[in-house]
Amino acid sequence: MDNQKIILLTHEYPPKRGGAGVYCEELVNASQKLGFSIEAWVPQYAKENKHTRTIKNKGSQSWFCSYRIFKELWKRRKSFSAPTLLHFAEPGTLRAILRFGWMIKKLPPYMITIHGTELIRFCKNPIEKILFLKILKQAEKIHVLSMFNRNELVKICPEIKNEIFLFPGAPARNLVCNKHFTKKLNKGCIKILCVGRIHPRKGQDILLNAIKKLPDSLRNKIECTFVGPIVKGNFFRKIRKLSKETNCKVSFLGDLPDHKLREIYQISDLFVLPSMPRLNSVEGFGFVYLEASSYGIPILAHRTGGVEDAVKDGITGILSNPQNPNEFIAGLQNLLENESLRLKIGENGKAWAQKHCWEDLAEKIYS
Repeated sequence: MDNQKIILLTHEYPPKRGGAGVYCEELVNASQKLGFSIEAWVPQYAKENKHTRTIKNKGSQSWFCSYRIFKELWKRRKSFSAPTLLHFAEPGTLRAILRFGWMIKKLPPYMITIHGTELIRFCKNPIEKILFLKILKQAEKIHVLSMFNRNELVKICPEIKNEIFLFPGAPARNLVCNKHFTKKLNKGCIKILCVGRIHPRKGQDILLNAIKKLPDSLRNKIECTFVGPIVKGNFFRKIRKLSKETNCKVSFLGDLPDHKLREIYQISDLFVLPSMPRLNSVEGFGFVYLEASSYGIPILAHRTGGVEDAVKDGITGILSNPQNPNEFIAGLQNLLENESLRLKIGENGKAWAQKHCWEDLAEKIYS
């Protein structure tokens, strides 16, 4: 479909960090490189370029933001050139169609990306679940980033099994490491890095509690750095208190620009992000794990959601049961004590990250 016009709709886009925002920006950029005709409808805070169209909303899942997307679709419904493909690329715009899409009689063909949390939140309300299933069944194609998302989607709507397309994402192009970069271990200390918003689901408290239980000989070598915006103030105060109990150097750097984050990746020895399963959300994939792997950094994480598609247990990192803290502590101690293991896993991770490509993804889902 060489003449196809693609309109990607999203409520999350850079400069706001987050998996869905990374996905949308990278997909638009890759599609441009491949020569696809694509336009992204983005919230008002997003950075603009010739391939984006700003919609006057804040990018939340509120009824107001949903209405704004609907209003724009309604206004342009008769002007879509044929063939046009709408891509509801993240939960916010998908929820807008659940709420108001029924009011547009002739909606162009559309595809959906499922990131993971939608499978929980859109199925809690019986009415919203009915609308969700209807939208899924009418989609031309459904893209998922992990086997976890695919399996969960088939459970709630087995009829769409053949329309589900599984293809993982890749590291963000501004954060992926140059393939010629050579990893060098720090001498005299081991630098642990955790990148993610400061939120209970990201498990920063799990990491600090594990450090507290390590032998003094290991704790004295650790420098632990947290990068990410503060989302939950109470939780941040909790982990600040925990950090003072670890008896090692702990830094909170906030949300860094890409060039600063690249510098942190380059000097880190171990990447730890023990995401936790929660009632209303799940780690659907985890682009940040691939970013870290691209720098030759071994990963320690929990076996939850789609993390297993981003981290290969025993190969690019070590995964543990989120309900078994002792297993996580053992994995952490093993990686800290075994320098050769860190190097081996890090090299495996670098090769693994290089296999992931946004252009491949764009080609497969839009061709």
